[in-house]
Amino acid sequence: MYTDVRNVQILISLLKQFNIKYFVNSPGTRNTPLVHSIEEDPFFKCYSIVDERSAAYFALGLSEALDEPVCVTCTAATATCNYMPAIKEAYERNIQLVALTSDRESYPMFHMQDQSINQINMYAGYINYSVDIPAILNQEDEWFANRSINEALLEIKHKRKGPIQINYHIPSWGSFCVKNIPTERKITRYDDNNTNWEEVKGKLKNKKILVFLGMNYNKEKENLKISIKKFHEKYNSAIVIDNYANINDNNFINASIFGDILTQKEVQELAPEIIITYGKVFYSPLKNRLNGKKQNFEHWHIDENGVVIDGFRNLTRIFECIPEKFFDKVINDVNIKNNYQYDQMLKNRISKIEVGKIPFSNFSVIRDFCRIIPKNSILHSSVLNSIRITNYFKIDNSVKCYANVGADGIDGAFSTFLGQANKTNEMAFLLIGDLSYLYDLNACLNVNNNLNYKNIRILIINNYAGAEFHKNFGLSMIPTLNLHIAAGHNTKMEETVGLENVIYLSAKNQQELNKAFKKFVEKSDKPIILEVFTNADCDAKTLKSFWNCNRKEKFYRKAVKKIMPRKYIVKLRKILKRG
Repeated sequence: MYTDVRNVQILISLLKQFNIKYFVNSPGTRNTPLVHSIEEDPFFKCYSIVDERSAAYFALGLSEALDEPVCVTCTAATATCNYMPAIKEAYERNIQLVALTSDRESYPMFHMQDQSINQINMYAGYINYSVDIPAILNQEDEWFANRSINEALLEIKHKRKGPIQINYHIPSWGSFCVKNIPTERKITRYDDNNTNWEEVKGKLKNKKILVFLGMNYNKEKENLKISIKKFHEKYNSAIVIDNYANINDNNFINASIFGDILTQKEVQELAPEIIITYGKVFYSPLKNRLNGKKQNFEHWHIDENGVVIDGFRNLTRIFECIPEKFFDKVINDVNIKNNYQYDQMLKNRISKIEVGKIPFSNFSVIRDFCRIIPKNSILHSSVLNSIRITNYFKIDNSVKCYANVGADGIDGAFSTFLGQANKTNEMAFLLIGDLSYLYDLNACLNVNNNLNYKNIRILIINNYAGAEFHKNFGLSMIPTLNLHIAAGHNTKMEETVGLENVIYLSAKNQQELNKAFKKFVEKSDKPIILEVFTNADCDAKTLKSFWNCNRKEKFYRKAVKKIMPRKYIVKLRKILKRG
């Protein structure tokens, strides 16, 4: 019988799937759930050595002789320190030692709790990889434990052979009442040595495939675009992008908007069977709508360094190669043709999205701005609405789009943009909100310095507050929102810039904006700053109204409200709650 301690179950399942069977055990209470479970399982080969230092060296010799990973396990606290000499030796000699260090609860540490030291990454500098696995209390813990143990086991011989540490917390012993532990998700890394491309092609046939093209600034992307289009012709796939993938094509779908307007039922209906990703961050909330929902799909990630990127919490395969190679390999000698059924499903849903009449707001300003950006320009979008709303609208394929979405912070967008603009002779546009602009105000010093910035155009949307907080909370929920949370102010950005070397424009309505945009995109001997004034509360309500008007369930609710008196709607809600 196995332990019912969940993180130990996950560890055992993955050790078996990675074919790691040799254990050198040292006695202790804290590691009993693991040791008793493996000694009852005929898959594992166990040895018992009391002294941890000797046990680790024995495991080192065993691993070297077998050229296989060998686990050592002991109780918590200073017992784990005794592994250090052997781990250092293993690291220097590329020997696959797996230190499974059991640990106590972390919260009472150093507060009169005995037998407790900080074991997290305690062998730093001497190991290939280290993870800290919490006691599992919820699905979030479970996903983290599964992903982290996979990551650690994948690094035993990735690039170089060497030791790893898996530190796992055991707050209680549990019981040994589980007959069969569940088979946990295994993540497999594929490279030139272990990829069966015929098997991969077989997995892709007759599947609904969603290809996410993440942030990418690769200058040599034409070959990649050709490869992806050929893949799209062969397999029942949809290619989704955001503007920051910089690989636009009229057949690709900008699906950023999906995450904001799809109902959960639609997410289920449109979910793929395989998701393939490459690149860095994909800004669309669609990834958040799909991940962690126990959807019935696999996630494959392409990364030339073989990095684990589990953005959908269903990662099963990592292909350690450049994306062109992956797509070229899976289309080679494939005699099938895409019927575009899945692609059409997504495009049909997008075709039903309507912007309609919207008031003058950051939404309307960004919509109009996307229409006028000249070809071959660069665009840097600062944060949140600047990125979100630009992704709702078509931008010319020749425009190169940037954003600091790696950490997605408010700071530094202005300065980052100036660095990018300094290396191009084309028009360079910054879309930025008032708080982001004020946060990076020191960048204005560079505009007035001796650098040649006559190509830059800065569009500041000044709604006198952080619009995101109005979206998340609103004045109806927090009447004092602008006092501290949304950082309300009365500053006009015109007051913050020395204007001797800058052309300043402003607009507070649609007519003024149309006039200003004409001058904004013209050539000039000076940088141009265009400040547009909107209202934060109106901006937030406009965005939410756009989402609600394009969500299917809202249509039904509106229809019901039109034909059913309110008193019956209240009764119906009570009945449904009782049911």
